[in-house]
Amino acid sequence: MRAVGTERAGPVVDGLTVRDVLAMGILADAVVMAGAEGLDRPVQRINVMTVPNILPWTKEHEFMLSTDYPLPRSEDELVELVRQFAGRDVAVFGIKFGAYTRGLPQRVLETADRLAFPIVRIPEHVAFDDILSRVFSDIVNRQAATIARAQEIHSSFLHIVLAGGQLPEIAAKLSELLGGVAVFVVDEDGRTRASVHDADQLDRLVAAGLLDRHGRLRVSHLGLGSQAVAQDLIAVIAPVSAGELRYGRLLAVGPSEQMGPEVTVAVDQAAVVAALDVTRQLAVAAVERQFASNMLHDLVTGRGADIDGALARGAAFGWDLHRRLVVVVSRAEWALSCGRVKSTDPVLTQQRCLDLWSSEVHSQDPGGAAAGFATDLVAVVGAADDDPGAAARQMWTALKAKTRHEFSMGVSCPVEDPRQLSAAYEQARKALHMGRRTRGPGKVTLFSKLGLFRLLGLIDDVDELRGFVDDALGSLLGLERRERAELLKTLEVLLDSHLNVAEASRVLHFHYNTMRYRIRKLERLVGPFMSDSRLCLQLSVALQVRDMLEVTN
Repeated sequence: MRAVGTERAGPVVDGLTVRDVLAMGILADAVVMAGAEGLDRPVQRINVMTVPNILPWTKEHEFMLSTDYPLPRSEDELVELVRQFAGRDVAVFGIKFGAYTRGLPQRVLETADRLAFPIVRIPEHVAFDDILSRVFSDIVNRQAATIARAQEIHSSFLHIVLAGGQLPEIAAKLSELLGGVAVFVVDEDGRTRASVHDADQLDRLVAAGLLDRHGRLRVSHLGLGSQAVAQDLIAVIAPVSAGELRYGRLLAVGPSEQMGPEVTVAVDQAAVVAALDVTRQLAVAAVERQFASNMLHDLVTGRGADIDGALARGAAFGWDLHRRLVVVVSRAEWALSCGRVKSTDPVLTQQRCLDLWSSEVHSQDPGGAAAGFATDLVAVVGAADDDPGAAARQMWTALKAKTRHEFSMGVSCPVEDPRQLSAAYEQARKALHMGRRTRGPGKVTLFSKLGLFRLLGLIDDVDELRGFVDDALGSLLGLERRERAELLKTLEVLLDSHLNVAEASRVLHFHYNTMRYRIRKLERLVGPFMSDSRLCLQLSVALQVRDMLEVTN
């Protein structure tokens, strides 16, 4: 056995096919015996069959040459050999028959036709060495052209990046190189970061179902490389990534006649330089984001000595803080922080979490400010006169739709002076904590709607609040844990039911007499609350203070 060829380093420019090989002068007299529908199979290497058991040395896209001597003698074995060649993506089987050989059995030819696997009769006067030399030279020349073209493409893209060009310029250059096909650079959610296309191309993508109702490309279900996405519409997709970090994908979409092997080379090269640009942008954005985060942190915590200077620098980021404002504090509920996303849920990373938050804040309020503080996301946005929480609710809806995760949000009361942002920030934090405690996670809570909690939240002396709870609930808090929890729940339901014993019994699924027994026990511990309205009020406040202290601890 002798094998001649090269390993494929990349897609071949104007790739060599079986049809191209048969068009060479040396094979002008060759006859296609079967499998004519497979003449467009690619040819990337050439091999000679000298032993019957050739399969272990067979590779895809080979031009397999043979005489009739090593061929199996049984018809069934010949059929199986053709099936194995076709299954291994051998390009074509060229056979030189002896002077007295009649050809192949009809069943073998029918099998080749069914599999679209070309079988070619090689003329007796053509030497295998001549075929090997001619085909191998063509393969090497075409792969050399591929390498040269790839270098040319890479240099053109790299020049764009080094000259300060960004994703739009890369997309435009790729479209130009490929004859005007549509090009998109998208993130992992399919949102477009740069694109080049006309109206007709966009309509074809919509018709093919590649665009959703939000205008995002549906690429998550598509693999990488070249693939048909509709009739006569081919997409070539490459990842935009650096190491293990995946930033998105680059797509070139066009009619099949424009999407030859050269397209894959160009798309791969464009994706590499796009990753360079994205990495550069992320590095710059990370520095700006950290600076903006530190500045917003100083503003909302009141720790910065130069508030006026911070406000002036904030204007450089597009923040409009000289108006009626609210502070919004949000928490993603699927993890304690955006940086610790569950391994089974790769929807968000810390970077993308902050990007989405900033994007939604600026979508609702272009003059708003956004940052991430430890476990919370913080924003300062304009407050509508009639509904200060409108922007926060719209952000909550958009984030939930895009991430399919729950977010809890706390919204402060409106402030007219940016120097009051520190007080508003504390209100928003308390609204977030109280809302999660009293209403459950995944809700938007306004500080102005907290009722009694709003007043209690203004008391800074925690020890005084804790002393009030101890005095009001008395020896009830000293009971064994399980009994304490049961009696506290009974007291809470009674107070919520306006001391209606029958109603409280139904809520707790107790017998009426059981409830009466518990009431007597509670009154021995905390006093005659069933007949003393002032004591009822004191106990109600104590229970809410206790809830508040549990939240803030």
